[in-house]
Amino acid sequence: MLKPLSGRLIGIIILGSLFSIVVALALFFRQETRPPALADTIESPCPEAETPDQWRLAQTIEGIAIEADPSCHPDDPHLVAASVLGTNHSIASLMQTRLARDAIVKGRDLDSDGDPDEIEIRLEVTELNGHSADLETPALQFQIAPGIYPGLWVFSPKTRGMATTDFLSNKAHAVLRLPSPVIRVEQGDEVTIILENSHYFPHTIHLHGIDHPFLQSDGSGNDGVPMVSEMPVLPGQAKRYRLAPRHPGTFFYHCHVQPQTHILMGLAGMIVVEKNQPNNRLQTLNIGAGRVRHRSAASRESYDREFDLHYQEMDHRLHSLIQETDQPALLAKRMNREYKIAERTPNYYLVNGRSFPLSLRESLVVVAPNERIKLRVLNSGASTNYLHPHGHKPTVTHLDGVPLDQPITRDVIAIGPAQRVDLDLITADDGRHSYGQGVWLMHDHHEPAVTTNGINPGGDVSMIVYESHLQSNGMPKTHGSLEMFFDPAYYRGEIPVWGKLLPHLYGDENTQH
Repeated sequence: MLKPLSGRLIGIIILGSLFSIVVALALFFRQETRPPALADTIESPCPEAETPDQWRLAQTIEGIAIEADPSCHPDDPHLVAASVLGTNHSIASLMQTRLARDAIVKGRDLDSDGDPDEIEIRLEVTELNGHSADLETPALQFQIAPGIYPGLWVFSPKTRGMATTDFLSNKAHAVLRLPSPVIRVEQGDEVTIILENSHYFPHTIHLHGIDHPFLQSDGSGNDGVPMVSEMPVLPGQAKRYRLAPRHPGTFFYHCHVQPQTHILMGLAGMIVVEKNQPNNRLQTLNIGAGRVRHRSAASRESYDREFDLHYQEMDHRLHSLIQETDQPALLAKRMNREYKIAERTPNYYLVNGRSFPLSLRESLVVVAPNERIKLRVLNSGASTNYLHPHGHKPTVTHLDGVPLDQPITRDVIAIGPAQRVDLDLITADDGRHSYGQGVWLMHDHHEPAVTTNGINPGGDVSMIVYESHLQSNGMPKTHGSLEMFFDPAYYRGEIPVWGKLLPHLYGDENTQH
């Protein structure tokens, strides 16, 4: 005869059953919420859920005035406010971001002119679209074009919390993205940039073109060149770089470890030194979209708007290496000894981390008539960019952070690797500086640069768009629909370029007649 079960045994059975149910549900939801195959996601030109409408408006947050940005995907204004105040002084804004409390530390006003002069910035190294042993798709996804997710490394501000947008997503949070952020400081500031190497490879920071000492006061190196000025920063280590720049201008920072791969993987960004002026609180980091939403005193005196434009190009063979394995020794061998940069052939061309059509969401240069616009341009790629804005002839005012004795006005501007160019874009309709209002293409006139993996339209295409030619969602008003370019199948070569114009002439068996 069976004995009745004890209460303890019954409890164990019930707990075991509940555990089994929980495990089953977890596995079910993991299966259901697993990110779809990367190439299968078709997006609308400007997804409504991506950006709150409030982000586009001019506003004041914690006393910081933030300019309007009507773009489809403007920067988070709380991120701008925290960057201006310093994360050690911001409370409400900081809680709306993923920045760490010590990401941007602002200290004393050394010259008593109303703004902080001690600036400390902490940068980490983030891998995007890298190999994952746990996922079928790359980890920390960042899309540069529809369906295209190359492996990337970026300098990113020190963050807290999840690296993804939410618990169930594999999409990188907006702070973790290409390009590496623009750093803005003031002439004479005592600046410390701390590299906290959160990566599996050694890295450094070289302050390219910007005034900095070779050695620090304690004798440690400060030029970022491994084995010359210092030893590289190994995984888990941190290194402080110090500068007090004496001249304003547009400069460059990048990793100098194996630069033939590390720069091209994305470890490069712009540094802007602003003219010293009273009450000149700066947007220390510009993360993401090109528009500077809290401008310097000098910019507000002379310009109506300001944009940062970072151009780069990529060879898929290099960027795919970190998607094949996560073993550091094997990756070091493949990247440093087997990959041949002399045989490099770029497939992707980007402006501010995106290629057309995704570049239209973030990097439109939105203008109005009779304005003077400041454009700061960096080329961190390995080939010359021949920047051509349709409908306008900007004036080159500075090269590599140095003002020109004789500014040059032209409609094709050659920008070599690592070079920076400052441009004055005048929107007066005089037939030279501007031809009038419209949606004017702006792109690299090196013809491969207007393609993505050989397919046009793609590449580093942006636009100068007058407000009168902008839709309410921040996308440009165009005569033809751009929707098919947001389909990953287009860049896989599965959609005829002119198939919808004349299907019987240009279509194929897959074209909808």
